[in-house]
Amino acid sequence: MDAPEHRTRDEALIPAPIHACFAALADLATYARWWTLVRVVPLGAGTLLAPGVRFRFVGGRPGGAELSWEARVLELDEPRRIELAYVAGELLGRTAWELASEGAATRVAYVYRGVRANGAASAASFARFGTRLHNAAMQEDALAGLARYLGGAGCELDDEAWRREVGRRVAARLGPAT
Repeated sequence: MDAPEHRTRDEALIPAPIHACFAALADLATYARWWTLVRVVPLGAGTLLAPGVRFRFVGGRPGGAELSWEARVLELDEPRRIELAYVAGELLGRTAWELASEGAATRVAYVYRGVRANGAASAASFARFGTRLHNAAMQEDALAGLARYLGGAGCELDDEAWRREVGRRVAARLGPAT
């Protein structure tokens, strides 16, 4: 499928030191505790990221169909960067987690370095939302969830209340379903 590449950057200030943030991002076992709209499934033994490790993302917008894509770790520069490539499934292209210390906190960013649709469902999503769905999910779910996991805003909510709140916030940013 010949599709346009998408580039975007979503970031948040996480109220935790860079090493704690990197540890959470580099261990797939933590993802279910902070990322609600996406499930991450290791495709091998172990959950720690290292060059060559592959895993599957499964997720979608609240009330929408689930999409699946596979990622491979290209490089780790602890504690500053995790380079990934989407290599199979609905999405293809380069992405990265980038981290930078800001006092006692950490600026964490997820960057699309050139991601494109590789299936009809992902092409339809990009046609409808552009990167707006990805941006809403990263801001309201992944980054907010990482902050919550590491003791930030929302940590007082139980997991089910948090999931409902994430779904509400992402849906509100996307507008009415059609």
